Amino acid sequence: MNGKILVTGVTGNIGYFTAKYLQECGAEVLGAVTNLEKAKNLDLNMECIQFDFLNSRTYSAALTGVDRIFLIRPPILSDPKQMYPFLDEAKRLGVKHIVFISLLGIERNPFPPHYKIEKFIESSGIPYTFLRPSFFMQNLNTTHQLDIKEKGDIFLPAGDASVSFIDTRDIGEAAARILVNPQNHMNKGYTLTGPEALTYQDAAAIMTRILGRHITYSKPGVLAFRREMLKQGHAKGFVNVMAILYLTTRFGMAKRVTDDLATLIQREPTTLEQYVIDHAQYWD
Repeated sequence: MNGKILVTGVTGNIGYFTAKYLQECGAEVLGAVTNLEKAKNLDLNMECIQFDFLNSRTYSAALTGVDRIFLIRPPILSDPKQMYPFLDEAKRLGVKHIVFISLLGIERNPFPPHYKIEKFIESSGIPYTFLRPSFFMQNLNTTHQLDIKEKGDIFLPAGDASVSFIDTRDIGEAAARILVNPQNHMNKGYTLTGPEALTYQDAAAIMTRILGRHITYSKPGVLAFRREMLKQGHAKGFVNVMAILYLTTRFGMAKRVTDDLATLIQREPTTLEQYVIDHAQYWD
């Protein structure tokens, strides 16, 4: 394959690092963004085009000359059917491989939108690789940053469950490696986790030690979490998906640890301690 690689969500955590690693590999990358002004702040020397899954008029520019796609579902799109027209057009134009960022345990969890997106890609006949990562470490410096920075509290409803936290930088590297050499990864799914399973109490203790101030984990209920996220201005669809994911986490669905990530990136995954050291400025 020698065409361009389209990276959706290139201003986000995983998309950015996927594009970065692809460029380091010498691949020709096209970034798809909803906000071109935001893309100008990226320290990546690459072409970006305005793209919207809900606007079919943006599909042509995104897919011309493209033979591989890094696909991530925008958090605001809670209905998987909103992505189907783009996938149909990718099929029509002969895209040869899609790497889709799915979700840990999605094979047994049909409620999040990722499940139906996987099934639609499978039925399309486009060769695929599904990456099913555990909870992102970067959720702590994005979605939950405000609570940690201002209140010193990790406010989310995961109970006492253990989670195999994963660094999105590692996910991006794994996605890029697959996109550059997809031959051995066609029509496969990988369960990506960090090196160990930790509780959010453990995460709070690690952040307390490294940041030098007390961080708590208050273990709110799902309804209290949902109310607070809506109050903070997060979109309803995004909040509902997050609430479902944290509810399933309570039943132990995110504690699994695998060696898939280490095999793909050929090194040990990033630890939560290293992630907190690298991102400390977000909670100052």
